[in-house]
Amino acid sequence: MHTRVYTALLTALLMLPLFGQTANAAPQIITAEGVAIMGESDMPKDVRAAARREAMRAATEQAGVYVESSAETQDFTLTKDEVRTIAGSILHIIKEEAIPEVVNGTWRYRVRLTCEVDTSEVDVAALAEKKAEIARLQKERDTLEAQNNALRLRDVQRQKAAEAARGTRLADALPYTAIFDETLRLIRSGQAREGALEVTRLIGDPRVTGDALAYAYCLRGIAYYEMGEDKTAIQNLRSADEISRSNELYPLWRGDQYYALICERQKRWKEAAKFFRLAWEASDKTDKQLAEQLERAEERVGKKRGGIGSFLGGIVNGVLSVAGALVGIG
Repeated sequence: MHTRVYTALLTALLMLPLFGQTANAAPQIITAEGVAIMGESDMPKDVRAAARREAMRAATEQAGVYVESSAETQDFTLTKDEVRTIAGSILHIIKEEAIPEVVNGTWRYRVRLTCEVDTSEVDVAALAEKKAEIARLQKERDTLEAQNNALRLRDVQRQKAAEAARGTRLADALPYTAIFDETLRLIRSGQAREGALEVTRLIGDPRVTGDALAYAYCLRGIAYYEMGEDKTAIQNLRSADEISRSNELYPLWRGDQYYALICERQKRWKEAAKFFRLAWEASDKTDKQLAEQLERAEERVGKKRGGIGSFLGGIVNGVLSVAGALVGIG
């Protein structure tokens, strides 16, 4: 952002002298062409634009010759960048032609520009007075660009370090994958108790820490839920939560899903909906079963609220009906 601002300021300073008093010089007419070949996947408008850019580049180079000549007559030397900037500002397109053509079986666009160059708009003496300010701004811009480059380099290095650390964590997780897979297989096949025993091998291993240990507790909590032992299941799910809630390596959001299932089993509908929602938001939102569980729970909570509202509404309407009847009798 700052770099663009400085660039705009530099351009503005170069443009300021262009409208001062200069030696009289007749406008010059120049013609420049640009050609671009159309590839198999190219759009015609893109090829035409490329040809136009080439024509503008050629026209600016020609205009630059007149700018340099004007500067020499005023005993002043311009840099290439200054010549290019001034030439572009005094170049006025009079006519533009875009010609599609086929040459040796190849489609291409030819853009021809007819331009007017008026060097009387160039006040080189005024430009000389601005050189010091331009140099200062250029120095500030270069310093800012160097700072931005250093920040970008630091970000790249930080990202590489994070990727390396993640790779290390993934490598550390590999030895436990077989035990986790076997635990899940046992649970899904109705052998939850055996699954709990399988994953306990990791929980009792002091080398297992961090996300892997949290997932081991989570799986053991799931196993105890399947055995109908809700209290023990909650203890294990809570232990998992206390260690880690990161889902980078393992789906630890399953803990919230099973909290919700325990709440459902205990008819605590509102809490069930809350934990299903937490699980869904933490997941990758592709688990169809979790989506159905969340929808079911939130519908139940909504119906429960509606039922209470209808009940209270019925009472109010009944009271009003009785009151109306009494008024009528009176």
